[in-house]
Order: sequence, then C-alpha cells, then structure tokens
Amino acid sequence: MMILVWLIDLLVIGVRILGGRTRVNPVLRFGLWLAVLCTVAAGLALAGFLLVVLERHWSGVA
Repeated sequence: MMILVWLIDLLVIGVRILGGRTRVNPVLRFGLWLAVLCTVAAGLALAGFLLVVLERHWSGVA
C-alpha cells in the first residue's frame, strides 16, 4: 500500500514540474515533456496495432 502512496507522490511531483509550479532547470522540464509525448505516441501506436490485429482476427485473415 505504501508503494501506491509513493507512486502517487511521484506523479504529483511530475505534474508540478510539467505545469511550471516547481522551479527546475528548463532542460529537465523539456526532457520530461518529451518523455510524456513519446509515451503517449507509443501508447497510440500500440492501440492502433492491437486494433489491426483484432480486425484481422475477426475477419479470419491470419
């Protein structure tokens, strides 16, 4: 249960950094934004790939 609290705490710290409420090096903020955008892009690519696999499975083309 304590691990969940730590993860939420890290998420809050990350959101504060990305939102500009915590003063950090601009390079760190840019790197965090880049990491967030890459993670979102990877998630969208994975969702698209899984939709294609599901469509092929339902249509019977394997």
